[in-house]
Amino acid sequence: MSEQDLREEIVRIVEELYEAQLITPTGGNVSVRLPDEEGAYLITPTRLHKGSLRPEDIVRVNAEGKPANRRQRPSVETKMHLAIYDAYPDIEAVIHSHAPYATALGLIEGRIPPISVDAVPFTDMRVVPFGLPGDPDLIDRVVAALEHAPAVLLQNHGLLTVGWTLRQAANRALALEEVIQILVTCRLLGGDPKTLPEETVELLRQTGAL
Repeated sequence: MSEQDLREEIVRIVEELYEAQLITPTGGNVSVRLPDEEGAYLITPTRLHKGSLRPEDIVRVNAEGKPANRRQRPSVETKMHLAIYDAYPDIEAVIHSHAPYATALGLIEGRIPPISVDAVPFTDMRVVPFGLPGDPDLIDRVVAALEHAPAVLLQNHGLLTVGWTLRQAANRALALEEVIQILVTCRLLGGDPKTLPEETVELLRQTGAL
């Protein structure tokens, strides 16, 4: 996929997440690793309305986070994205969203039980304490948390998902938000949801269902 194709895909994914209310007008950020170009990445800009981004608004940065176009300002979370790419060479896309149900679960340090196939990849997901954007301790904790699941709850600050593709990272954000919404609804109805049998959960993990 060319750089232009990736720029257009980022815009489409951001629009999709914005319409799904996982990204707010200025909250959330999306990045991808540029294929066949070591140390080159695309990331959403800071302060621009996420519902009306254009491909040319997407910022190209190097491994130090410096933009190729000095007039552009990359996301304030750029350092965190780059640290993830550096630690995990197989990760090709990172999405930090402000998904409301996921954010709420992070505030109470909740865990995800295996209530569905979609929930299984996230049952070992960690909650990382709040830190300001660019805080080295926050970045280290996020990188470490990704050893356990392809998503991290950022306490007081939303959800981070990763993927082998941008589509996968977005699908994970959407799926996880729905799982948490179902979990919250069950508890509002006064009960704990039934979970999948342990052998089914183990089989899904072994086969890499998601």
